[in-house]
Formats: sequence, C-alpha cells, structure tokens
Amino acid sequence: MRALAELDVLIVDCQTTGASPAFGSVLELAWGVVRASRAELSALESHFIELPPGHVVPEQVRRLTGYDPAASANAISDADAWQRLRSAVAGAPSAPTAIHYARFELSFLRDWAARFEPETPFALDAVCVHAIARRLYPDLPRQSLRALAGFLGHGLDLTRSSLGHVEATAFVWRKLCAELAARGVETWEALQAWLATRAPANPRPKKPKYPISPARYKTLPSEPGVYRFLRSNGDVLYVGKATSLSKRTASHFSARTSKQLAPEMLTQVSDIQATVVGSALEAALLEHETIRALRPPYNVQLTTTDLRVWYASRDLFASAATPDETYYIGPLPSEYSLRVLGAQLALADGASPAWPLRAAAVGVSDLWTPDEAVFNLGWAQFLARHRELESGAPSARRRVLDVARQLLLTRAAAKTADDAAADQAEEPEKTAHWDPERVARHLERAAAQAYQVYRRARWLGLLHDSDIVFREPGSTRTRLLRVRDGELREAVDAPLALPPSTELTRTRRTTPRAGEFDREKYDRLRILSTELKRIQRDGGLVRIYVGRTRAIPAARLLGIQRLV
Repeated sequence: MRALAELDVLIVDCQTTGASPAFGSVLELAWGVVRASRAELSALESHFIELPPGHVVPEQVRRLTGYDPAASANAISDADAWQRLRSAVAGAPSAPTAIHYARFELSFLRDWAARFEPETPFALDAVCVHAIARRLYPDLPRQSLRALAGFLGHGLDLTRSSLGHVEATAFVWRKLCAELAARGVETWEALQAWLATRAPANPRPKKPKYPISPARYKTLPSEPGVYRFLRSNGDVLYVGKATSLSKRTASHFSARTSKQLAPEMLTQVSDIQATVVGSALEAALLEHETIRALRPPYNVQLTTTDLRVWYASRDLFASAATPDETYYIGPLPSEYSLRVLGAQLALADGASPAWPLRAAAVGVSDLWTPDEAVFNLGWAQFLARHRELESGAPSARRRVLDVARQLLLTRAAAKTADDAAADQAEEPEKTAHWDPERVARHLERAAAQAYQVYRRARWLGLLHDSDIVFREPGSTRTRLLRVRDGELREAVDAPLALPPSTELTRTRRTTPRAGEFDREKYDRLRILSTELKRIQRDGGLVRIYVGRTRAIPAARLLGIQRLV
C-alpha cells in the first residue's frame, strides 16, 4: 500500500444547472491529478459541456456559477467529457478520487457512467474532502471550499469556476494529507477506514470559534483607522474603516450576522493589520483608496471596473463620457443619472409619452415600463400633486427642477425606517403590475433621487479644489484637509480659524475640463461629501474654503448638505 503523500489522486469539480441529474445537467467539468508530495497538478483539463437541446441556463445559475454563454462555444459532449476524464487515470478500474462535496458531484458522474459504460463497474473510488475537513477541523465556522482553502493559505477567487475549484481542492488535499499523517492515517485504505468510523462527539459551540486569537483584535488601538484582514499566506481578504479599531474589529467576531459571506471570510482570517488616522472621516477616505488599490475579494460591492464619469446635455436626457460645450452637466456616476429629469422635462413640455420616455420618467428598465394608459393616469396624479409643474416658473426645465428639489427636501425630512422598507418593497423589478398611484410614487421618488445626483455634481466640482477644516462630533481635535485636483494632498491638525490658501483663487468655469474627473475622483469626493454631511448632522463642525476669502457661510453649507 502506497502512502497517501505518494498516491496519484484524481481531483474533480463540476458546475451544474440543478441539484441532481433528475433536475439539471453538467455545465462545466474540470479535473487534474495531484500527488501530495508534489506542488504541481498533472493531466489538468477544464471544459464546458454541451447542454441538451432546448436547455436554458437559469439566471440564478448564471449568477451562481459565473456562466457566460459565449464561453461555451467550444463545449464538448458529456460522452466525450467522460472518456477524457477516464483517460486522465489511464482507465484505472478504481481510481482514488478526492472531491470537495463528493455526494453532489458523484450523482452526476455515476449517471454518466451508467449511460456510457453500463457494463463496467464505476471507475472512481472517491472520498469527500469536506467530510475529512469536518473531522480534522470541527471548530471551523465554515468548511466550504473557499473558507477551507483560505484557512489553509490558498487564495481562491470568489468566481465559481471548476478549474479554480480543482486547483483549490488539490491545495487542500496536500494540506489534509500532512494532517492525516500526523494522526497516523497514512494510506488510502486507512483513510477510508478512518472515515467509516464514527466521529467523536463534538457539539458545535454556541458561538463561532474563529482561528484568529481574540487577543489580536482586542489589543488594537481604540482610535480611528483602517483595518485589513489577512489570510495565512498574506493575501488581503477585506478592508474596513473604524471609528475605534478595537471595537470595530471585535464586532466582526462577536456579533451574530446574517451575511452569508461573513463566516466564510472570518474562517480565513489569520492576522489583522491596522493603520491609525486622525479622524473617522480620514478613515473613510483611506478605506476607499486601499480597496481601490488592493481590490480585496470580500469588498466586491465597493469596487468598480468602469472608471468613466458622465456629463449630461442641457435637456438632461443625453449624456457623454467627455465634457464639451454640449455635454457639461456633471460629473455623474452613470450615463442614465439624469435621464429621469430629462424624460419628465420632455413630458412637462408636451412630448407624447412614448415607451422610452415612460421608462425613463419612472426610473425603470424597458422591461418594466408601465403601459401608456396607466402611465397617463399616474402622470395626471403627479401633476395634480405638483401643480407648479404647469403654473410655476416660465420654463419647463425650471419647473421640473423646482419640483424635484422640493421632493428631495420633503423625502429627506420625512425619511424613516418604515419609508426605507416601503421603498424596498416598491422596487418595480419585484412586480410586473403597475397602477396609477404606483406610477405617481415612482415619478416622485425617481425625480428626487436624480435631483440629488444633479446637485451633488456641482458640489463635487467645488470640493475638487478646497481646504476643509472640521472637528468630529465630541472631539476637541481640529483637522485640516487640503484637496487639490480631487485628491487629498495633506491632512494635519490645525487651528479652527484658518485662513484659506492663496492656491484656491481660481476662475469658475461653466464647462468642466476633459479629464478633470474620473470615477476614482468622483467616488473619493462623494465619500468626502458624505462624511462632511455626517459630521455636520451629528453636531460636529465643518468649514469649507473653495477660493473665497471666507469659508462658505454655515447656513448656506447646511442648505447644500440637505441636497447632496
């Protein structure tokens, strides 16, 4: 009997469209042969599998697996895939095989074997890596492949490709073989006998038991800063900001959370790095910069690959990625940021409610556009609630912007937790049914949201080159930020009565320069604006200089913050 470390073991992973052969088909298959005493994988292959005629991959499966129909252009048949897999182990009658969730993959592989080799005994002698890990590491909060591989020091991408899963499973197998040998399990037969025995009773603790020592995060400073969770191999898993580093990091490990990825991520954390900064505001800015530079896998919601910003035309409907004399209202985070206002402007000016205008006016995709009759009734309700759209300012543009401004102020003043829940329930993608009242509500909500983006664009243009003096709520420490060309150039302690820098004297431009903004600057200044709003809301102090001899008056600043 050969030792586990010297045994060639087949690693298999497949992605499917259903939970079993009765409800789905294999979408992607990958395999390789690993020997625990070696670093490399051999006979490594990965293939998309041809789907049965007329079979459509559900959208949920696409999101879960990252399946792209274009990538399956060179898909092979299931029969061909089975023969290639069998060739990887030279037709061995019973090939040692390790699969992370063996019960799942084996149901599909056994179905193939029964169809393509009905007279031959099943060729794979498989063990479940997940079952081995549960026995070896019973206290880990998660033993999913990503959690387990990360805990052992492998950087597994969050995309669910079969090839990546095979590589991760092979890495885990090598680590498990060493751990099994230390426990006297050194051959394939011994491993099967060990798995067949009843595992010792080991009830799960009431609270998750994470690998990192609590002393590591409890001894961090109680000052503002940014923290980074690290794998044992040094990979950065996650970046966060904190008003108190010790309290915030401890909350990850002590609070019960419903977030699906939290236990998986925390299973992999072996160390924490922290950077202390002068304020919670500066921590928010540094968090953004760190995430942008490192792109940690568990900060996926805070990363973007599109670095463009957009500029709208005067009619607020058309937009372009480069500012000029036609497209000068911006910067905006999306090509469609102001299209709501543009559509409502066109309708207020007498345009026929064709479907592109109806969809844009209520802020939904073309798939969820209300029909014309229902929309007209909803538009009539909207006009009845906001009569200034017909009898206000001389221009339709001014009337639409005035109503949107008032809607934003009203919604901001009345916003409660119940309102937020109602907004969530009103998402049109969750219902295909429209009625006039729902149309009117969506017209109001979409106008308020678009107007906030409109006003924020002008405000970020001012912050682009500014001096900011602030004091966090409850603090006695005054900080100065010098923002130049949309970047934080200096952050220091400063006296409250600080004269502005002569560098800020400038001529105001009606049209932004091409290249003045990109998405990184936009997001940075948006975060800065949000933090300044928080400080002012919670009783702190903010003074902003944008080229004048005095700071923006406090009353005007308060009014600006209500709109951005």
